[in-house]
Amino acid sequence: MDEIKENTKTASQAWRRKPRKFAPKSRLGCRTCDGYREMPVAFKNEKTEIQSTHYHNEKADRAESCNSYHPCTTISAYHPKTWYSKYHGLIWQNLGPFMILPVTGSAQAEAMWFFESISIKHLNEYRPCESWRKTLMFFSQTVPSVRYAAIALALIHRNYLYRDSSDRMQQPQSSRDWLRDNGPLFHYNRAIRLLLDQENGTSTERTAVTLLVCYLFTCFDHLAGNYVQAVKHLRGGVELSRNIDKAILNNNSTYDDPKPSGFCTLIYQVTRQIRRLDMQAVSFLVDWTPADIQEKFVLQLPPDGTFLSLDLAADHLQTVVAQVMRLRHTVQQMSPMDRMPPTLLSLKDTVFGQLETWQSSFKNTLRQGRSYETSSETYPLVSLLRLQHTVACILLSCCGPGREMDYDNFLPQFQQCVALARDLAAAHERFSESSRATFTPEIGIIPLLYIIGVKCRHPMVRREVLRILRGQPTQEAVWDSISAARVIERVIEIEEGGFEEGLMIQSMEQISVCKRIEALSWVHVASGQSAVRLDISYTFCARGGLHIESLLI
Repeated sequence: MDEIKENTKTASQAWRRKPRKFAPKSRLGCRTCDGYREMPVAFKNEKTEIQSTHYHNEKADRAESCNSYHPCTTISAYHPKTWYSKYHGLIWQNLGPFMILPVTGSAQAEAMWFFESISIKHLNEYRPCESWRKTLMFFSQTVPSVRYAAIALALIHRNYLYRDSSDRMQQPQSSRDWLRDNGPLFHYNRAIRLLLDQENGTSTERTAVTLLVCYLFTCFDHLAGNYVQAVKHLRGGVELSRNIDKAILNNNSTYDDPKPSGFCTLIYQVTRQIRRLDMQAVSFLVDWTPADIQEKFVLQLPPDGTFLSLDLAADHLQTVVAQVMRLRHTVQQMSPMDRMPPTLLSLKDTVFGQLETWQSSFKNTLRQGRSYETSSETYPLVSLLRLQHTVACILLSCCGPGREMDYDNFLPQFQQCVALARDLAAAHERFSESSRATFTPEIGIIPLLYIIGVKCRHPMVRREVLRILRGQPTQEAVWDSISAARVIERVIEIEEGGFEEGLMIQSMEQISVCKRIEALSWVHVASGQSAVRLDISYTFCARGGLHIESLLI
């Protein structure tokens, strides 16, 4: 019994550990507000060392200093079969006798309506899950800390959605003003206090609530532009979920209850959401290793070579894409004159094999479930997976020093990707039922369009990418469609500069290798009354020297 208590305490203490160092690919700036006084951020040598005081269930531990971070051993990307089968689909029948919390005031009622009608809908737009949405609604109605976290997210999401509204009486006018509203921050801090004060319930219940609030806070800080803070929430949730898995695997946990509660179901569901965001973070963080990734990952498929669902196919592909991005980040640190070492070449071949295996299994899955191709709900996911797979194959094929010209060989694939992205953008506009700005914490098409825009030098392809990005302002985690479009526009100006004014180049070959931008990153800066700007840095292919510019959005 003492050992069980010690393991449970260790799991909860993981929420306090200092996250690992990371460096954002785009070196994104962040905003700081009064809600983070206990979570200072220090910058050092362009890598961000995050020190945080995470939420803990025991009052007596609040005054403790943060322990140093010790990376845990990577675990499998898949939940144990018994864990999956025991808790999958168990939501309503095992929930305790909660009472719906009363709503105090019309403002809270409006915020909760917005959260349940609009915010929840967009949190997992690309991979919709009705049971997860119902779980979010239930706990936001019955658990005080979750309620206030949901209200905070709803308020800042509403401000973001209506930031360009002409109705000054209803919403702030500009992107600089909408973040000044103190309402979201008030409820955000209220959720923190209630989370720290929770005493009742079992450790399972406290862990479930902590994970859910962590997820909502990650979404909140993405919307607020506090990207460093969002990453801290994400890392804390990942570490807590990993300790839960360790306890289950060691049979030392109260989660191994033959009659699992609704809280155990919530732990399973929110862990899937957090780990998905963790895996996707490699698209914008250079020094980021997802908790569930393995260096020698072997794609594990059923004997018939098909995925049990599109959701599992997406999980498999996301893991392989993360491998591609990590390999690409590693190679970008090499000199153009260097040659890839044998270890990286071997890893490149292994990841290529994983992409081919995934594609074969994905085709088998679609053949056995023909409704996937025509279903209005699953069709966007099928198109997104095809788009992600194609771009990953292109990146991996051109991965290596001095390979920038190789992208010209993939024009047909780039054109296919733009067609898929066009369909997805149209589906997104129908889904949102509005041309206003939208937000989702999941990664969708924006980073893929950004890669196409800077790597495919065909003039018509690039202009179509810009049209899609500017068609409807969209934010996916830290990726902002308007910022991505502005960066691509600047790349076009640089690479196509020197031609006759007012005339567009006719072919990719007109852009010589020495004029091509090879490595590009940017910092999104928004502070005080100054206009939002992008600080970009880039290098030219086969030429030395770092170039730095500032762009107004």
